[in-house]
Amino acid sequence: MLEGNDPAPKRRFLLKEPVRLFLASFLPFFLIGCAASFLHYYDPTTYKNLTDLKPKVAMLYETFEEEAIDLEAVRQIRLEMGQAYEYEKGKGEKNRETATQIGLILEMFSRHVQERKNKGKWSEAQIQNRWENMEEAFDIAISTERLKNKNE
Repeated sequence: MLEGNDPAPKRRFLLKEPVRLFLASFLPFFLIGCAASFLHYYDPTTYKNLTDLKPKVAMLYETFEEEAIDLEAVRQIRLEMGQAYEYEKGKGEKNRETATQIGLILEMFSRHVQERKNKGKWSEAQIQNRWENMEEAFDIAISTERLKNKNE
């Protein structure tokens, strides 16, 4: 048989083509399946909002032992808390628990700021006490979000 007329090389190439098509067809599904194992049980935006706000509030509370109140920082934190609350509220009825918890954090923060304005600078014990309450409220909101999404 002549070298140019041998059908075997073409056949080997043809056998490889279905394998390539199979891999090209199912590789995206395989990769999506792998990526699904990295999905979060919580809403990353909610988690970021809460974990960004928590240290900002702590830093602000530390300044409450000074005479002056950093009103710009208070406004900024209120704005961010309000945005986080509206974001949570906008996610609907399934998210009522997290939205309620963030609403409680906002109310507590407002009470603390009002108390600081009306009664003057805080002692170290007051700062510690108020911060422990606020920290617990943040932790509850974070865990509420995580548990809610884990059970869905």
